[in-house]
Amino acid sequence: MLINSKISIPVNQFTRLKPVRQLQTIFTRGATPRELSLAIALSVPLGIIPIFGFVTPLATALAIRFRLNVPLVLGLMYLALPLQLLMFVPFLRMGEFLFQLPPLPFSPSEIMMKIETTGWGLFQQIWVNNLAAIAAWMLLAIPLGFLFFYSVQWICIRWQRNARPVLN
Repeated sequence: MLINSKISIPVNQFTRLKPVRQLQTIFTRGATPRELSLAIALSVPLGIIPIFGFVTPLATALAIRFRLNVPLVLGLMYLALPLQLLMFVPFLRMGEFLFQLPPLPFSPSEIMMKIETTGWGLFQQIWVNNLAAIAAWMLLAIPLGFLFFYSVQWICIRWQRNARPVLN
């Protein structure tokens, strides 16, 4: 039995639902296992992209493009955003390693010395190293997206098979 993609709840009944059930209704309304899997497969990799401040418009545009539930995509992406902070430096270092770039300084004294010696060259280095970090992210995000898509889809289908029908 597949999830009904045309579930609608009248407003007066919706307000009587518990908050957790309200959120579940908003996030999963009309979602098939494939759509839920695709939403997760887009949200989590986008949540760890090493670009700050650009992720929300990108995720919204992709959710609209693939006709996904926008609140679900954004909610899952925001849950993954702490990983963005944790993974920024590893992606930066991985990009530097892949493209044989000089490491970006992080200590204030090294940054000041680099500004004094190269001037605007530091900003150019930051730009190039960030592009390398995005390339490193892509190497991880593509397989991670496929992994999430197929594993969540498999879990949803198994869960539906084991679910008991609801009696009215």
